[in-house]
Amino acid sequence: MYIYAVLFSPVVEELLFRKFLLIKIEKHLNWWAAASISSIIFALLHFNSIGFIGYIFIGLVWCYYYRKSDNILVPIFSHFIFNYLAILSQSIKG
Repeated sequence: MYIYAVLFSPVVEELLFRKFLLIKIEKHLNWWAAASISSIIFALLHFNSIGFIGYIFIGLVWCYYYRKSDNILVPIFSHFIFNYLAILSQSIKG
């Protein structure tokens, strides 16, 4: 579970939602609309109604990181750190 959440999911999710989906949608809509749709789908696929708005927000942040850096490794690394800290905080809380 930890390996999946920290190592695998950041790579797969960033490639899917930022590198592929964001770029595909942006061919038809402006960047903000594409980033919003990509982030909403990202949030929906996490199946977490309590954290839904938070997932949209972090998805938008990672879209922004990708846009500004033009390097998918930037949101992948940020996602990695985010997931690591989330798991670490859950482990500490018990």
